[in-house]
Amino acid sequence: MIFNAGEVFQIGINIEKNGRIFYQTAANNAKMESIRKLFGELADWETQHVRLFEELASKLSASDNPEIWDPGEEVSLYLKASADSHIFRSDSDPAALASSCATAKDALRMAMNFEKDSVVFYSAMYRAVPDELGKNKVERLISEELNHIAILASKMQTV
Repeated sequence: MIFNAGEVFQIGINIEKNGRIFYQTAANNAKMESIRKLFGELADWETQHVRLFEELASKLSASDNPEIWDPGEEVSLYLKASADSHIFRSDSDPAALASSCATAKDALRMAMNFEKDSVVFYSAMYRAVPDELGKNKVERLISEELNHIAILASKMQTV
């Protein structure tokens, strides 16, 4: 399977949109104000990530949408496996996942898994995206996702 840069960015957009839905639903369902606030902030951050991927994708033209150079198909297979195993695949219902969480701790745990899955996928994406198409922005996104994990882990200690 070969991905082109536009397809990779679209997968990122879908992941972040599903994450936003999860966080919005989790915020609406949260009983504790601090959890509601945290999930609301995470939903806002996911919106910013959607915009980032849309910006990266908008820079591509039909002729400037290179296939990922991957002679052994290692990166392509890694990207596909990462995308397919992501907690918020396109065939999942993020609102239902959020609503299925019985406790705040369950929602935080699921959110941490989402962020970890995102780090794995974006790390694969980083290897595939050329410098001129925004590799540094993907690197920044990975750092932000790692920060989200730290925030969620810290919050788990207080719930």
